[in-house]
Amino acid sequence: MKNMLNMLKQAQEMKSNFAKLKQNIENTFFFGESSDGFVKVKVNGKGLLVDLSILYEDNKSMAQVQESVKYAYSDAKKKSDEFCESEMNKATGGMSLPFDMKSFL
Repeated sequence: MKNMLNMLKQAQEMKSNFAKLKQNIENTFFFGESSDGFVKVKVNGKGLLVDLSILYEDNKSMAQVQESVKYAYSDAKKKSDEFCESEMNKATGGMSLPFDMKSFL
């Protein structure tokens, strides 16, 4: 019986820690910038776009602007993914899991 109570306590602690981890990831922001500096993006730890800034000049084609947006987003998303993976490794003690925990965030 005591063993079962310990297991329940551990499960509650894991749930609490996972909730804190989720909140930390959602409330951490990452910035990306295009190579030409005309586009800047802000994403949260889940990789969701939060803000976008485009300094448009008449001599830029729409294709150039689109490429700049993609580059800036990729830059920020990469930083977000690396952070998320690092935080997950901390939470799991580096243990690999048979499923993608990021999908639960």
